[in-house]
Amino acid sequence: MNDFWLARSARERLLILMAALLVTALLLNVLLVRPLRTARQNAELSLAVASRTLDAVSAARANVGTEQATGGPVVSGEDLRARLVDLASQRGLAVSRLQSNERGAIIVQFDQASVQTLFAWLEAAERQLGAEPAQASIFADTSGTVRASFEFRGGAS
Repeated sequence: MNDFWLARSARERLLILMAALLVTALLLNVLLVRPLRTARQNAELSLAVASRTLDAVSAARANVGTEQATGGPVVSGEDLRARLVDLASQRGLAVSRLQSNERGAIIVQFDQASVQTLFAWLEAAERQLGAEPAQASIFADTSGTVRASFEFRGGAS
């Protein structure tokens, strides 16, 4: 390789170095810059969607709160537990874990649930049972589904 390099004139060496720099710049662009730009654009879109979803959920939650204050249905205890599971199965959701903690709260967990179905279940639980989650966590899976956990107060009988 060294003989090949030394056998080239200064002009050929310069052209080879410039070609190597261009190939390096192209590879950096294709392998690093473009994926990072795409990831940033996707993150910005996800942030916008999440922001709109938060606004819609906050507005809906305020409406549910006023409905409950005016005497909407409120279910608690073991009845709430059973009705939450029934509501989930009516919507095609499989409850992966159901438990009560030491504070008497009911914790409902779902694996591989559709986002739309999950939010429809949550809305129905608030509207029909008066059950608002005190805590919620939702994590996206690579398959387009989510893992979610909701903690409802008022589970103690």
